Amino acid sequence: MHCVFEFDMNNIKEKYDIGEVAKQANGAVLLESKKSVLLATVVVDKTPVEEDFLPLTVQYIEKSYAAGKIPGGFVKREQKPGDFETLTARVVDRALRPLFPKGFLYPVVITITVLSVDEESDLQVLALNAASAALYISDIPIRKAVSGLRVAKIDKEIVLNPKLSELNNSSLDLYLAGTKDDLLMIEMRSIATYEPEVMPSTVADPLLDPTLSQEVVFERKPNAISEEELSKIIKEAKEAIITACNEYEKYFIQSAKEQMFLEIKSKSIDENIWIYVDEIFKDEIYSAINHMAKSERAEML
Repeated sequence: MHCVFEFDMNNIKEKYDIGEVAKQANGAVLLESKKSVLLATVVVDKTPVEEDFLPLTVQYIEKSYAAGKIPGGFVKREQKPGDFETLTARVVDRALRPLFPKGFLYPVVITITVLSVDEESDLQVLALNAASAALYISDIPIRKAVSGLRVAKIDKEIVLNPKLSELNNSSLDLYLAGTKDDLLMIEMRSIATYEPEVMPSTVADPLLDPTLSQEVVFERKPNAISEEELSKIIKEAKEAIITACNEYEKYFIQSAKEQMFLEIKSKSIDENIWIYVDEIFKDEIYSAINHMAKSERAEML
């Protein structure tokens, strides 16, 4: 069934076209936002793997034609994925992987292809929203919508999903993903700013030219953020994510496919092992997880 849904939430206008393209995929969505167009598809293999892990693969692909360009040089083919493509695929993976139940051993491939790009669009937010929509309307037994949200702090004001040009003037870059029930991922960086400061110069003679006796120095401001302020920002962002997910689920359910039956094979773990580890290594594991760097934590565990 062909459906078109339009949303205007959190400073982003989105148009989802469902049921018109990639009909052989288990789930497919064409997402338009301004001049950006992304195609997200989800396919699943009904043969489970033997290994005890979730065989989920996420691909995020940007084509040169999306920006109206042709690869230059002798080789005219598309090159291997760049850093941004790899990182965006990881963002989508980390946000969607927790939705799958334990014991789900069926290979799933999620592919997001950028067909057209707008210079002001945040493709990481759009990629996650498109992939989540494709997964939600597919026949895979998962019915939870995920929403991505980027938060900036511009002139001491909190801005949800800023334009990329606005993000350049922000002192905060906070990316969140979650469902209406849980926050699934948080990434953040505090961006330093540089403010000009006029300093006296000892090199030039002020009697010759007064302007030469001054030197402009750019002072670096770290823009540290307090825990209280960060908690307030995350709370506001979480409310925006909940609102978006409720709207997505309200409309996407209308075009969702009938869920297929996939057997979940959960492996039982000996209760005695849990008791043994809890009694002997509980304090050491807690200390390693909460008080060490990643490399030290891995070595200790």
